[in-house]
Amino acid sequence: MKASGIQILLDRAGQPLSGRIQEALCNAVPQLRRGFPSLNNDDLQIVEILEEAGRRIEDHELASGEVDNLEAYVWVTVQNVAKSRLQRSSMRLARSTLSSHDSEAMLERLPARFGSAEQIESDILYREIQAQLTVKEQLLCAYKKLGLSVREIAREQGMSVVSVNTHFYRIKRKIRALRESRADARLTKTPQPTKPRPA
Repeated sequence: MKASGIQILLDRAGQPLSGRIQEALCNAVPQLRRGFPSLNNDDLQIVEILEEAGRRIEDHELASGEVDNLEAYVWVTVQNVAKSRLQRSSMRLARSTLSSHDSEAMLERLPARFGSAEQIESDILYREIQAQLTVKEQLLCAYKKLGLSVREIAREQGMSVVSVNTHFYRIKRKIRALRESRADARLTKTPQPTKPRPA
């Protein structure tokens, strides 16, 4: 067993990854644990991240030749895989809370809002708000919509709780400003005089 606790990482064919890639991946484990604290108690997910990163690196080397600065390339690849997996796992959890049959039954009981004035207005406001947010702010809102607490979001994103709260404060200010501007626009619209009906 290696110091990282990882024994053998496998490629797509189920064969061990090359020694140099395997060693570089195992050396990245402490940095991975520091950068993504939510993985610290999930050795299986760490192995899956390392194996996926190793497969990507092998594919790259097959196409472009051996990577010169392997340690740096490994760390960037591991980070990308970890971020992608953590985002997907949160969304999978939200989708998998009900069976498909239960989901359909639940959806059938919901009142239809499609095409209603309220739904159209809400969709327009949502799109306008999304356009005002940065990619990071959109991601944080997605986590919040999935039901994660600020502390869980901070852990998932490798941020401090204060930083996440600051982002949400800015998001709320943007939403408030947009709503106020829409309300002002409605108030300033002058009603058109109605023409008298012919008798």
